[in-house]
Amino acid sequence: MKICDKCFQDQEIISFIQARSTEEGSCECCAEKGHLLELSELLEYFIAFLSVFKYDEKSEHELIYIIERDWELFSSNDVCEKILNNQIIFELALPEEIAESIIHSGINVKVSYIDQIEESVSYWSKLKEDLKWRRRYLTDIDEMIELGWDSLFNDSYLIDGSTMLYRARINGDGQTDSYKPIEMLSPPVDKTTAGRANPQGIPYLYLSTDPKTTLYETRASYLDNITVGEFQIQEGTQLKIVDFTNNQSTFNHTDNMIQFVTGQLLRRAISVDLSKPLRRYDSELEYIPTQFICEFIRYITKVDGIQFNSSLRKDGTNIVLFNQEGIVCTNVELHQITNIEIGSDILS
Repeated sequence: MKICDKCFQDQEIISFIQARSTEEGSCECCAEKGHLLELSELLEYFIAFLSVFKYDEKSEHELIYIIERDWELFSSNDVCEKILNNQIIFELALPEEIAESIIHSGINVKVSYIDQIEESVSYWSKLKEDLKWRRRYLTDIDEMIELGWDSLFNDSYLIDGSTMLYRARINGDGQTDSYKPIEMLSPPVDKTTAGRANPQGIPYLYLSTDPKTTLYETRASYLDNITVGEFQIQEGTQLKIVDFTNNQSTFNHTDNMIQFVTGQLLRRAISVDLSKPLRRYDSELEYIPTQFICEFIRYITKVDGIQFNSSLRKDGTNIVLFNQEGIVCTNVELHQITNIEIGSDILS
């Protein structure tokens, strides 16, 4: 069967098809006109990708649903069904138990991730409960290492002087002047409160990749004066950041698919908790698991910080630096909040 680039959402697969295609025409799968390629050209990828699933009659979800939910691979469920039911994929790429189940019950077969992936990712939920309610300071690091967590936070990148970062502080009552640049750094240890990444008394530097996100992160009120500081990495310095925002394609990971999928799913699970805002009536105990994982990442992987999605502004991105050496506040501006828009959902 000849498929085309319009069959997929995954940009890496689309680019592969467009680069390998030698003809254009109507697709045998989606009926769209596009760059055509024999499905067999993707066999190696599908063998690796589908190996992360197992048949599971107790699962709440079907194979097509999980593929769409977690990986946004195909352009439609109909395309997904046609490709998985194609003889070359069905016989050579699908795990045997899943293929057998499809024969008996159709493509809507119930699956879950294989045990190796499930155990590693689900341990985050267990760890959160342990840290909050059972033991906080003698957590079993050995189990995390056995699950391979020491190698699952390698999705990182470097930032240098070309990257501008921002931090905001609400001015105190009656303060009409902006804070000085030196005052925009982390507070001293005796004034450091607990945050989603740092425990009380251990200062981390909370930054955002754009000024507007910092205004949301302060939870400012109408007519508040806010100082926004502009930060720059010092010349000759590079900082290594673990990225919790990057949803990579599975396509370029046929050689390490299981480890890659495990890492992606684990980082997504942790990212939800990193981005979860603390409400006024929530306990700071909710921050303990993310504080712990930041410390684990800091000392096990030897990176300088993490990047995660802002919970308070859509499309906003935050960066937390574990150490503020190597970065300097180069400029400050005084802002005033002139508009706040509140939205709501009906719960009952």
